[in-house]
Amino acid sequence: MTLGILSVLVFIVTASGWAFYTYVNENTDRVNLSLGSDRPEQTEGATNYLIVGTDSRANSGGAYGDVEGQRSDTTILVHFSEDETVTMLSFPRDTYVQIPKYTDSAGKVHAAHKNKFNSAISDGGPSLLVRTVESLTNLRIDHYVSMDLEGFKAITDAIGGVDVCVLPSTFKEYVSENGRTSRNTNDPMSGFVGGPGTVHVNGEQALAFVRQRHGLPGGDLDRIHRQQQFMGAVFHKVIGGGVLKSPSKLEGLISTATGALTLDDSTEIMDLRKLASRLTGIASGGIAMQTLPTHAPGPTEGGNERGEILIGGQRVSVQLYNPADLEKIIAPLGGSTGVATTGTGSAAMTVQVFNGTKIAGLAAGAVDELTAKGYQATNAGNTTDSSNYVTSRVRYGAGMQDAATALQALVPGARLESDASITGLQLILGTSFDGLTDAPVTAPSAAAQSTVAHAGSAAATGPGTQAPADAGGSAGAAAPAPEAAAPTAPNCTY
Repeated sequence: MTLGILSVLVFIVTASGWAFYTYVNENTDRVNLSLGSDRPEQTEGATNYLIVGTDSRANSGGAYGDVEGQRSDTTILVHFSEDETVTMLSFPRDTYVQIPKYTDSAGKVHAAHKNKFNSAISDGGPSLLVRTVESLTNLRIDHYVSMDLEGFKAITDAIGGVDVCVLPSTFKEYVSENGRTSRNTNDPMSGFVGGPGTVHVNGEQALAFVRQRHGLPGGDLDRIHRQQQFMGAVFHKVIGGGVLKSPSKLEGLISTATGALTLDDSTEIMDLRKLASRLTGIASGGIAMQTLPTHAPGPTEGGNERGEILIGGQRVSVQLYNPADLEKIIAPLGGSTGVATTGTGSAAMTVQVFNGTKIAGLAAGAVDELTAKGYQATNAGNTTDSSNYVTSRVRYGAGMQDAATALQALVPGARLESDASITGLQLILGTSFDGLTDAPVTAPSAAAQSTVAHAGSAAATGPGTQAPADAGGSAGAAAPAPEAAAPTAPNCTY
């Protein structure tokens, strides 16, 4: 798991001496990416790491250096810019993307096609995963680092576990695979049990905590928020919890970590030391942590009521993304999707506000807040159905996605829903609504696409992707934070 990789990199920062580097080099698995010459140009002064958590160990001798069928459970692009800033971009594993042309281990050539993001490493190994990320972002990947889940558990145990914080939630999800109901505090699928409140997790429970997807209000996005919280907890434990001052703990950790890592041939231990030294900012919230915004496909996008589309004749649950959203994230990093981001005009500032709850006056208060931020907001009264919404919704018609994303950034935990039957924007308030964020509004197109859950906020989770909606709606897109707000490593999540 990626989080385990990041935790061990802290120790590489503190270790020194050629004996250490020799030991690590001799005990770390390597993979030859063989990416060819048709790649993005390298940006002067910038460095990009692709950090991957996988669900099986790499082994030597395979066509790709990895076991066929391996999946990228977590994938994070870490960008070091010339001005020393660090940005971490997470790719939800079910994102529906273009997979480049590749040749499999049997020599069969596969044409470029669309599939889930995590199918890249399963079908073509780390090389295809790297090429997929490069084709999506036009950013050159300089270093590849991966860790398997078993190594993640061992590393967490080696530092004595960490404390995590779980927010209370009324959301529950029936999981057909096992015929049971999952909650964020009790998930039979992953095995996580704990909270709400502070929970100490060891290897097994730590793995369950970061892998859980069912029973979370925001599905895969909440899972990413958990992983971001966990990274901060690990760095805090290592740096301030006495691990570095304990020779026995440090020795055990280094031994465990090196046996769990896989690096590409061009990545040296000093590259990991550089990565680790820069990532210590996670513990203090000094690193921009973003997630590609996604949403379940609606009827106009070929999706059914479960957010599934046809892939190879089979109905598959996927998440869609808007290239313009990705462009807003990677353009400042020197990347590009080739899609321009544009404003949407004055119509973007007009919104109908509905009260989707039994709470009197909720819509009126939201109208006042939106008006103060420059919106032309009108009180549309109560929703016509009898549902008592928990999660707020931002619904938008054709051509209004940028405006909807900007509005969503002001409503903590809101979900995006595309609806071709409406014109403009609609905001349906749920019982979780407790006012707009304090971020100023300059223009709808200026909304940043961060989906970080902020520390201590019970409403700071990303919206649903893959989890079924609560009463009255369907799962939606990722909740971006305003560009003016500096993303932080969350210390309490769903």
